[in-house]
Amino acid sequence: MLNRFAIDSGPHRPKIVPDDDASVAAGAARYAVECSCGRLPRQVYDDWGQARANHLAHLTSRLGPSKGPTWLPLGLRLFLLIAGMMLIWAAAYAVGHVIARTAGHPTVVLAAFHLAGLGLAFGLVITVRRYIAPTPD
Repeated sequence: MLNRFAIDSGPHRPKIVPDDDASVAAGAARYAVECSCGRLPRQVYDDWGQARANHLAHLTSRLGPSKGPTWLPLGLRLFLLIAGMMLIWAAAYAVGHVIARTAGHPTVVLAAFHLAGLGLAFGLVITVRRYIAPTPD
């Protein structure tokens, strides 16, 4: 159930090595390919180019386009997210200042609103993450 919300943020570094067992059995050099993400099962190919092509196919199948609008570039989406986070935090901090003036313990009230603003700002990140980051298929 939670797998559909997973964001593919892991590195995808290929590990292409000569496979001695398969090479001896086939009588020619064969190459095994794995991915650093751990989702590509170890497979053996006749040459290095085939192994690299398989890893590239794995990359395109794992990293799909982000779910955000295609007319809005990724950089602009990130900028809007950061601006929204700052706006939420600043609003909570301003409300904390207003309430701290009338409260008995202004430092505690201000700290509580500061932390609440940060929590709400990062809650925004969790809410909109599927519209910004590339996700697995």
